[in-house]
Amino acid sequence: MLKEHLRKKALEIGNIPPHYELEIEDFDEKQKTRAYYIWKDRNHPEKTVTIELGGDGSLLTYSRNDCPGSDLQLSDAELKLTALRFAARHRPLTFMKFTFQAREERNGCIRFIYTKKVLGRPLPDSGFFVDVTESGFIVQFLYYGDKGEAPVPETFVDQEKVISHYMSGLTFSLVYDVVNFEKTPRLVYEPILPAYSYPAGEDDIVPDQPFCEDRNESAKPLPALEHKREVSIDELMGFTADMIQTRRRDLGDEIGTTWRKGAVPERKDLSIESYFESSNKNTMKMKTDKKTGKMTAFKSFIEHEGPAFYSAEECEEVALQFLYKLYPRADEFFKMNPLKTDGRGRFRYHFSVWHRDIPLRFGAARILVSPVTGLVEAYMAPDIDPEQLEQINPVPAVTIEEAKSAFLSDFHLQLEWQRDFTPSGNEGYKLVYRPVYPPYIDAHKQKKKRFY
Repeated sequence: MLKEHLRKKALEIGNIPPHYELEIEDFDEKQKTRAYYIWKDRNHPEKTVTIELGGDGSLLTYSRNDCPGSDLQLSDAELKLTALRFAARHRPLTFMKFTFQAREERNGCIRFIYTKKVLGRPLPDSGFFVDVTESGFIVQFLYYGDKGEAPVPETFVDQEKVISHYMSGLTFSLVYDVVNFEKTPRLVYEPILPAYSYPAGEDDIVPDQPFCEDRNESAKPLPALEHKREVSIDELMGFTADMIQTRRRDLGDEIGTTWRKGAVPERKDLSIESYFESSNKNTMKMKTDKKTGKMTAFKSFIEHEGPAFYSAEECEEVALQFLYKLYPRADEFFKMNPLKTDGRGRFRYHFSVWHRDIPLRFGAARILVSPVTGLVEAYMAPDIDPEQLEQINPVPAVTIEEAKSAFLSDFHLQLEWQRDFTPSGNEGYKLVYRPVYPPYIDAHKQKKKRFY
């Protein structure tokens, strides 16, 4: 009865049109704490309505992309009132629990964010937000709620002590990085600091954690290919001629394609698990750069059962063959990191990007090889084409002393709440000093005020 009751309530909340069909119905039969639904337009499958309810019928998430066209433009005050009415209708007492935090513009919509505040500072993952179009159509709602206690310290740590803690081991690493959403990387100094925020309470224990480690310190030059084979990318992935393209999507700078081997399996039920099993089983999915035609991502969902037949060394040869097929000059731009395995025993090869002994801060080539088949089952390209690094002067024009001076001029502490867990395992919050500082200092720009 509960399952039918929740479905009926979701239909009412979403005001689901009669020509929409239920695509996913996922109900927690054991805990009975949540129910998740997705309806889609039969005539336009890209139009969907998503609703998640708690076991008591309370609305947790609401999302739809079937917004009707309208030239109506409401004022900010009217939009805010529309958002609050929606929240109050589906989550009573929101006015009493949460306060206005921010207004943001996202994807053509206005987002109104409400949180719970203690000491005038918001608690992370508390409250709710509502997205509304300029015409007043609600397109998204997410309810976080009011979780855990936020105890205020009796005495606070002196900020100078905290700053001294961070400065005592401050170092800088010279790296390449893509900053400010630019497409061309720069040579920058990356500050190395402790990877945690300092507890604000005098009686709280400072985390016993190491400083940020050098992500690439154990990387080694690529080993030589012992057995160069005339093998194609398709063969290394196990791509066969009988596979049929079932989907092609424009992803902006990339094209996404899906290929399937055999017929589409029938869905067992309307659960999320069944949906993804039907969508993914016996498929290969890949992304290709529009300009270069080079593969940027790949994943195989074709399962192969059986004992491990290929050794780590043999699988390494496969990964190297794959990398060199994509990057013929791979030995000039990549180094190999220590081997790891995933939960299914597959080998994970991580190739960090380097040029002239300077690493790329983020982004690497990641290749997953199965010891059962000796095939590449997943690939993720670096964030940039490594050859771009050849255009950058590896010699910095800014000294480390200048970089440190620029860094210190903008370093400060911010008092804020951070998610925490009590000794009993319950969720809560802890007040901390979070260091705020520039994430990099440009190693080539010599400006009097800013280096970033």
